[in-house]
Amino acid sequence: MLFKWLVGSSLCFLLLFSVHANGAELKVGDKAPAFTLDAESAEPVKLADFKGKKLVITFNRANWCPFCMKQITDLQKHYGDIQDAGADLLVVFREEATGAEGLKKIREKTKATMPFALDLEAEKTGAYSPEGFDTYILDEEGTIIAVLEGTKPDRPMGDEILKVLRK
Repeated sequence: MLFKWLVGSSLCFLLLFSVHANGAELKVGDKAPAFTLDAESAEPVKLADFKGKKLVITFNRANWCPFCMKQITDLQKHYGDIQDAGADLLVVFREEATGAEGLKKIREKTKATMPFALDLEAEKTGAYSPEGFDTYILDEEGTIIAVLEGTKPDRPMGDEILKVLRK
């Protein structure tokens, strides 16, 4: 039991340290850090895949999180409008330990059609949303044009995202 606690505490410390070691949180005007993430298919999802198009990146936990499912359902309702505004949407799950099977459950629950990716423990996207609930909007060149803050129960929804995209 003590060993598990020590390992867990050490991992939390390392995650916090790595976020602070990389500098301040990402902000408007920063170049979005590149990443390559696991996806539902054999092909990974790369930030570079979205170059030339605005991109909305949102972070969620897993299929068991009711707040996550609420946001995904709302984003799906607005997904066509987000695309019409010239953007794509990527949802990154950081606690979906069941991998592709968990993403399949999310799709079944929410009827979502936008791309999903996995980054357990924020290993590759730790510079983004250290708390895990913010949404980033990038321009066509990968520069952050908006950071929409979120909390566990209150995430940025489609209407708020569309206001930024339509400016």
